[in-house]
Amino acid sequence: MKHQICKIFLSVAILFILPFVSFGQEGDYAPASYIFHVYFDEGKLIADRDFQSPYDVSTDPYIQPILVTGFPYRGEVINFIGEMSTQFTFDPRNGDTNFVRGKVSVKAPYVSDAQRVVFYNPQNQAVLTIPVYASSFCNDDGICNADRGEDYGSCPRDCKSASLPAISTTPAPQSGAGTSALTLGILYLLVGLVLLAGLWWFFKRRGAGSGPILPPPTPPSPGNVEVRGIGKFSKGS
Repeated sequence: MKHQICKIFLSVAILFILPFVSFGQEGDYAPASYIFHVYFDEGKLIADRDFQSPYDVSTDPYIQPILVTGFPYRGEVINFIGEMSTQFTFDPRNGDTNFVRGKVSVKAPYVSDAQRVVFYNPQNQAVLTIPVYASSFCNDDGICNADRGEDYGSCPRDCKSASLPAISTTPAPQSGAGTSALTLGILYLLVGLVLLAGLWWFFKRRGAGSGPILPPPTPPSPGNVEVRGIGKFSKGS
């Protein structure tokens, strides 16, 4: 009986808790990175001519490498309005001081509205600029172009107005809709708890009253009945 009660409690709890469990959010953007194909030549950086494009875009997230040199190179990702969106550091020698010439792959964080990437040597001198606008779907023109993939999450500069309520002839939804949904969810949860408590009380009371049924006591034999003050009378007298 106890096992059956536990199963019923577990089933009801799952039934009421499952709708409130979130399995993820839609609209998340996978992190990406640039992979630049360059040639290192005694401190200089040039685009590797063996590649049709000087860079590729990877879906792998960018992770800042651990540098063992005190004189790293760095890069700046510049957007369409001339601002630096982000920067990164790298070592073309990869810790090998004897490396003076050869092919190098440089990884950098991807930016959706990047126009170019500028590389600097340890003396803070610009040594290479690679345009990357061909792989950018945000152009910082102040217009939210949904057909290009722009939205508030990926292009907040162009899609700022997307978060504002649009003018419409239809009635606007109430601002407290989210709060009402939360209140309704809490109400459902409370109802479920009440049902659980009622089931628990019902089965507990039923278990308490389900003891063994004893036979009724046997009445005394009416053979000789003693009546005080009168004497004993037999059944035949």
